[in-house]
Amino acid sequence: MSAPRLPELGSINEPWGPPTKVPEHLRFNDVPYAPFSKGDKLGKVADWAADGVKDGKDQKRQQHGRGFRDPYHAYGASAASFFTSEEAENNIASFSVVDSAKQPSKPKPQNAVLKTRGGGGAGGRGGATASQSMRGGQRGGGAYRQFDRNPRYNRPGRGRFGWKDYDKPQKNRNASVNIADDWRLVQTVGFNELQKLSFDVGTRGEDIDAYGYVYNYNKSLDKPGANTKLQQLERVMYNVTTSDDPVIQQLADAGAGTIFATDSILALLMCTTKTFNPWDIVINKRGDKIFLDKREGGPLDYVSVDENAMDPPPDATDKENINSAAALSLEATYINHNFGANAVLESDATRHDLGKPNPFHSSEDPLLAQGYRYRKFNLAASAEDEPINLVVRAKVDAVQPGVAGEPTYVTLQALNEYGGQNGVLEWKNKFVNQRGAIVAAEMKNNLAKLSRWTVESMLAGAKAMKIGFISRASPKDNTQHVVVGVLGRDPQQFSTQLNINVNNGWGIVKSIINITNELDDGKYVLIKDPNTPHIKFYNVPENAFDDE
Repeated sequence: MSAPRLPELGSINEPWGPPTKVPEHLRFNDVPYAPFSKGDKLGKVADWAADGVKDGKDQKRQQHGRGFRDPYHAYGASAASFFTSEEAENNIASFSVVDSAKQPSKPKPQNAVLKTRGGGGAGGRGGATASQSMRGGQRGGGAYRQFDRNPRYNRPGRGRFGWKDYDKPQKNRNASVNIADDWRLVQTVGFNELQKLSFDVGTRGEDIDAYGYVYNYNKSLDKPGANTKLQQLERVMYNVTTSDDPVIQQLADAGAGTIFATDSILALLMCTTKTFNPWDIVINKRGDKIFLDKREGGPLDYVSVDENAMDPPPDATDKENINSAAALSLEATYINHNFGANAVLESDATRHDLGKPNPFHSSEDPLLAQGYRYRKFNLAASAEDEPINLVVRAKVDAVQPGVAGEPTYVTLQALNEYGGQNGVLEWKNKFVNQRGAIVAAEMKNNLAKLSRWTVESMLAGAKAMKIGFISRASPKDNTQHVVVGVLGRDPQQFSTQLNINVNNGWGIVKSIINITNELDDGKYVLIKDPNTPHIKFYNVPENAFDDE
């Protein structure tokens, strides 16, 4: 048997396999490439049941929900259009499927029984139908009634929080003062840094002098459900800035202190981290003296409305809009002035003189009764250090009998209801039975304003705050108002409810003073940024606000 013969091997010059050079007719020239993944499924040639695609991102979010992955082009979605022509796209866009089948009529809905823990069926004492519950239901109520009563979901004067309210655009506010080109930015401080500050003054303040007179508080306003009409009384009121106060000028010349301010300016600084609206404070440094002033006609001359609300009043340019932010602020200021005159008993028997006459009034016009207490606080780090006295002019509005029979000072403020966006006035009907819900809503919507009022009362040494709740007589009339009730609070206790950190407030004041002491003499402006939680320190010319 002969041995098997093996085939002859080719030469090395002609190896087996594809040629080293690809012919021209086999090359992939001008062929689009689409990225792919081995895990992708093959798509359909045509899907007549799918809706038209407006936007791939919107389709995933609205039609398919979170975490959806396109089964047709999950990996190479952006490259799918390479294989389509413009003519084909136009034909597809103009194509539609018409469903000519007759739609069955929907059956009339039956009254669904709403079962509660009390048991019972439709119309029973323990439960009610859905239609009955929307009208208030029967005795025993259901979930609808509980929902309407819950102040968390149905706040007085405010709409319910909807599922799209979180997506509303943020309100862009304008700065309280125009920043000129020649202003020099000195420093910017964020609210997160201010919240870390703390300084303990340690004392309640020392009285220096007192001016003006006040009357007894009218206790008849404390009666719930009185609905007393707010009388329009013509009274002269003064809100003089620090540098123009003749008493402060005398105290500065006498060396009673090195820092001078009013209670409204100091309270605004101490409550900086609770504010949203823009504001500004003018700081004048003259040698070793620092004066904290306000601008004439600036934010400190008016009362804000719903500053901390989820949906604050709009900055409308229409002058006829009585619910714009500017119109409501002017209305709130007018209400506060009139409430101060309506809440006291004006007579010679109830008048209390604080010592010296009003330092600002010199005409024959009737004066709004107010008392001014000039007090000083020591901002030194310790008792052994040299005193750093801060002199404050604090205002009181009335007096009432104290525990031992001695008169105690009272401050008067007012909150106003304008109806909100829906134009519904609810305080007159709900203040007696739902006062807690109304107060809680106002503490949320006007946190900055209430905090400032509380700090002002503490600086003045007042033992009581009287906050009037004023509602419009008609939603479309901002000139006639009704006092629906008055809330009395102790400033120390109310500060705890509002979560006011007094030591943090003094720390902010101390920090501003330290920054000013390191600067040269001149005029400076402290500005709250209108849209970010920051305060900015500017050096301005001496004639910056002479035209105002």
